[in-house]
Amino acid sequence: MSDHFQPPMKKGGNSNPLQHLWEMVDQFFDERPLKKMMETLDEYFQKTLSHTYIPIDVRETKDEYTIIAHLPNVKRNQIQLEFIDNHLQLIIQNNEMIESIDEQSHFYQRRRMHQHIARVIPLPYAVSEKEVKASWKNGKLIIRLPQKRKYIDIE
Repeated sequence: MSDHFQPPMKKGGNSNPLQHLWEMVDQFFDERPLKKMMETLDEYFQKTLSHTYIPIDVRETKDEYTIIAHLPNVKRNQIQLEFIDNHLQLIIQNNEMIESIDEQSHFYQRRRMHQHIARVIPLPYAVSEKEVKASWKNGKLIIRLPQKRKYIDIE
């Protein structure tokens, strides 16, 4: 008797006993509604995970402390800036409806996209809300604070 178990083979030319199972799986994932759902899920995860980080640059001079948030694909009305204690919270909200119609295949698609990204930016020192200035220009949000640190000149 052999030590290795071998499943019974189908008589004929097919040497792979799982071939029929693989064909059924391929057919299942190749069906139009399921394939479209998988493409939609792929698109959702790609869009969701690719834009979750808001890059910022910080510059400090003797006169001011500047925070620059790089937001190239964002519109001004999607940005919200909140002052909380010694932190700024930058929020980007995007709500849009996307509709597409393919009259040849009688396919109608309607999707809603809700996107909410937030980043908390700690401030280096205490400032009042009135001292914080923000402006929007060419895809960049520029936040300015007056410089409150005292620098000592070294001879």
